[in-house]
Amino acid sequence: IFTGFFMYIYPSTEEKNLGKKIDQELPFLSIHMSAIATSGIEPLSIFKIILRSQEYKYSVIEIRKIMNLVNFHGKDLVCALKETSISSSSAKMKELLDGIATTITSGGLMREFLDKHSEGLLFDYKLERERYIKISETFMDIYISLAIAAPMIFLMLFVIMGSTGALTNFLGLSVGAISLLMILGIIILNVVFLILLNLKQPTI
Repeated sequence: IFTGFFMYIYPSTEEKNLGKKIDQELPFLSIHMSAIATSGIEPLSIFKIILRSQEYKYSVIEIRKIMNLVNFHGKDLVCALKETSISSSSAKMKELLDGIATTITSGGLMREFLDKHSEGLLFDYKLERERYIKISETFMDIYISLAIAAPMIFLMLFVIMGSTGALTNFLGLSVGAISLLMILGIIILNVVFLILLNLKQPTI
């Protein structure tokens, strides 16, 4: 049952993780594409240059799809962009590809579109970083309260109760066993905080 449930949720989970990683790369990818577009080269050459640069580990997966559709399936660039947009795991990548396809179809300036789009993506990236900093500060306050202040208070109480013998009578455990449980609790708490920080931390 567990294996079947894991196999059922794994593809969607992996898709979400890939989408998040692509979103982290997109601001820098769009800035790079905008810089290339200032030379006035054709849009397909922009993707060829990005693909050869190998600087974007996850976004290049979508770009490789575009190039495969053009080179091996005979699609034109606009159709390749739209098909890749539909299957992309990142909503922001979909917006970028659809915007490029619309710009090509309407005859607009690729450089202007990429400049404006990269500004919006970079603004969102900065907001996400600020949000992560605030979350980290909140975690730090909780960590100080639970992992530093609380154990010290409990330790003082245990020492006082242990000196009178009330602690062992109340819990039925020795002072050494209670100290070991406290140490294990602090270790588990630290591991939980590290996992939470890694889950919330941006990939770039």
